[in-house]
Amino acid sequence: MKQNKNKYDGDIVIVGGGIIGGCLACILGQVGFNIVLLDADIKSENSFKENDPRVFAITIASERILKKAGAWFLLNEKDISPFRRMHVWDENGNGEIRFESASICEPTMGYIIPHWAILHALHKKICDLENVNHIKGVSPIKIERHVNAMILDADNEQQFKSKLVVAADGSNSKTRKLLNIHYQKHDYKQSALACIVTSEIPHDEVARQRFLNDGPLAFLPMKNPYESGIVWSSSPERIEQLLKFDKATFHGELEAAFDNKLGKIRESTERNVFPLSRAQAEHYVQPRFALIGDSAHTVHPLAGLGANLGLLDAASLAEILMDTFNLDRDIGRLQVLRRYERWRKGENQQMMYLLDGFKYLFENQFQSVQWLRNLGLDIIDEMPIVKNAIMMRAMGLKGNLPKFAKNYG
Repeated sequence: MKQNKNKYDGDIVIVGGGIIGGCLACILGQVGFNIVLLDADIKSENSFKENDPRVFAITIASERILKKAGAWFLLNEKDISPFRRMHVWDENGNGEIRFESASICEPTMGYIIPHWAILHALHKKICDLENVNHIKGVSPIKIERHVNAMILDADNEQQFKSKLVVAADGSNSKTRKLLNIHYQKHDYKQSALACIVTSEIPHDEVARQRFLNDGPLAFLPMKNPYESGIVWSSSPERIEQLLKFDKATFHGELEAAFDNKLGKIRESTERNVFPLSRAQAEHYVQPRFALIGDSAHTVHPLAGLGANLGLLDAASLAEILMDTFNLDRDIGRLQVLRRYERWRKGENQQMMYLLDGFKYLFENQFQSVQWLRNLGLDIIDEMPIVKNAIMMRAMGLKGNLPKFAKNYG
């Protein structure tokens, strides 16, 4: 049935019920906005848990945002794995750098949390919010812009009228395509393999990353002292080869690639593969429309910042919409939404260039470059002021942050 066009079905329609869209729905739903959350996925929590090996490195800023959303308190403690140190080193040389949260008087650098656990906590919170209508198994097929509203037709024959549509439906965003926003994409010609492994030696709450010739390999410490989530980035051919290996062969390859830092690999879960690219939407906003998260941008996973950047998008947009609403102004006006675009597009682009610089620096095979980068790692490791500044920025303790990322309350 078509909805009545003479009334609003919600102040905001959010397309995409993943972590970024769910977080925005929770923040805005708690302060009185009427939200329609359209979620193409119909998977159950158990299905996510069994089939999704992804783990996210959540920064202190993202922790604060998830607390504001009300989801942090619904996470199971056994799924929250703090890491207090980080060790980065290069395959080609002896250069290394170590970070430690105690050096800036913080109890932790961040947390390793399974993707499905964050998603479940957000969806649980959404169930408690009467003014958030979470509709599963639904995608947009048409969007019309009117002077005072957006009209969205969904593939379940429903129609939704709102003051604003926010796309949080991922890098292949159907919503973005419906509004003809160009998405400039750079293919890294790399894939990432993700799974959870059990090691012989405990991880001691240290996040580790080794830069190999063809891409980084990260071990992210989980609650079990012997379990780590791994993300191995390499050429599609190499990743396809790793995917085909039996467990014993794969474990041997992983041990060698990781310099046997955690000894023998005793066990591993099913391996999943994700193509890697960098992308940025030409525009983050149009009148009555905004992009957040992977719908607006994607970055290389070498620093684990993708989800954190998306949560900063959600918190920044929420702050601007709440300020506008409190002034009794139209939340869908382009002048309002451009504040969000100016704020987040520059921040995200800066991070893209920084990550690309690291990627190409560590993949460079010239001996002179290898020598210089190893020397650079060692020099920075001996400079506490510089090292702590890098760490505070990565943890979300410095920078042009939304208020919900600066403190909780």
